[in-house]
Amino acid sequence: MTVNLNQVAITGNLTREPSLVTLASGHVLCEFQLASHHRSRDEVSGAWQEWADYFTVKAFGFQARTSHRGLSKGSGVAVSGRLSSRRVTGPDGAPQHVAEIIAEAVQFLARPPGR
Repeated sequence: MTVNLNQVAITGNLTREPSLVTLASGHVLCEFQLASHHRSRDEVSGAWQEWADYFTVKAFGFQARTSHRGLSKGSGVAVSGRLSSRRVTGPDGAPQHVAEIIAEAVQFLARPPGR
């Protein structure tokens, strides 16, 4: 029997306010967008380059309530959990693949100024 591992650990900042919804099942879901910034040196010019990767994070139950209450746009956060993927139909009718992080632990790192 093969054992598979699906584990993610990521840090970044929220790109917008988190949303909180109660699903038809009664479960609570908090969804937020996370930007994780990277920096590397260009091999040719030697200049530093920066870019960001963007991820959708979904937290349920206690993690959802706590995340919604404690996070806001710009907040620093560390998330550990697993990747979940699904197919959706895009606006043009073509199938698309969506990957999301299902949070198992959400740790608040820093609050934006004024909060």
